[in-house]
Amino acid sequence: MHVFWPEPTVRAGCLYYVLGKLKTLAGKIVFRIAFAGLILVQFVVVVLLLWGLSEIFSGDNYFEVGILAVLLLLSPFLIGANSYFLFQRFTRVQYVLAESERWLGERRKFDVQQIGRRNRIRRWVLWLPALSVLLFCLFLDETWPAVTHLFHPRNGRLGGYQVSIPLDWEVTFSEPDSEGNRERSYVRANHWKGMLKSAADEFSGRTPSLTSSSLGCDSSRSDDNHTYSPLPDRDRLIGTRKYSQTGVELTCNEFISRDPWSAKESRTASCVTANRDFDCLLDGGDERDVSEFYDMMQRVKKSK
Repeated sequence: MHVFWPEPTVRAGCLYYVLGKLKTLAGKIVFRIAFAGLILVQFVVVVLLLWGLSEIFSGDNYFEVGILAVLLLLSPFLIGANSYFLFQRFTRVQYVLAESERWLGERRKFDVQQIGRRNRIRRWVLWLPALSVLLFCLFLDETWPAVTHLFHPRNGRLGGYQVSIPLDWEVTFSEPDSEGNRERSYVRANHWKGMLKSAADEFSGRTPSLTSSSLGCDSSRSDDNHTYSPLPDRDRLIGTRKYSQTGVELTCNEFISRDPWSAKESRTASCVTANRDFDCLLDGGDERDVSEFYDMMQRVKKSK
């Protein structure tokens, strides 16, 4: 049996072809690694930029904090869009060749109407990130507080008690105690109304219409007294309630509070357990806030 080896020119051609393919593959791998590094650099630059802005606007201006938060949420979409256009720019030749082959293949397999439907669906899918950001900003009063709950997942576990903070309340600070080991644990929340409208008022030079109420719940030793003490010249008692459920007894007092500077009236409500180891305070609220506050108090229970 005779074995016929390829001619030297054929072997050289095959070797050249294989080496060319390996070189192309290595180039694609290096390019994608470098492009991933470029995306990472963009994220680092954006984070440093936002950090610098937060240092410049380091006061307690909630409007500036809101602007920084919106920029932080928009940055992944902006970086993604920029990276997409850069990738298309760098790979234009390969993209045109690949698209032409794909288009010819689709023409052989599908009819023109089906190709049109698929292209329309792709265009709509590309708009989904922008629509998501738009909806997030339009309903900022509801969406932003829900995001803060993700950063404070156990905000309601306070010592031996469990309180449920509504999703439309922004959790600003929390020091939970899931194991019951701390001497004191707390959660602070705000209920904002009209954030987007207030931003529009600020840009148009009008007086911002932003309003808010605050909520604070504490759990501590019974000999620590952190309960609310009404001010005689500001607070007027209008009602008292008592709740008893699953081993938790709460006494709640509700006041009408008058702001000495603007003369505006708001509601203040305070609830405390019988042995004074747990209390909650609502300040600056309206009737809806008070109703939500009492719903929260009725759901307070002992931690397991």
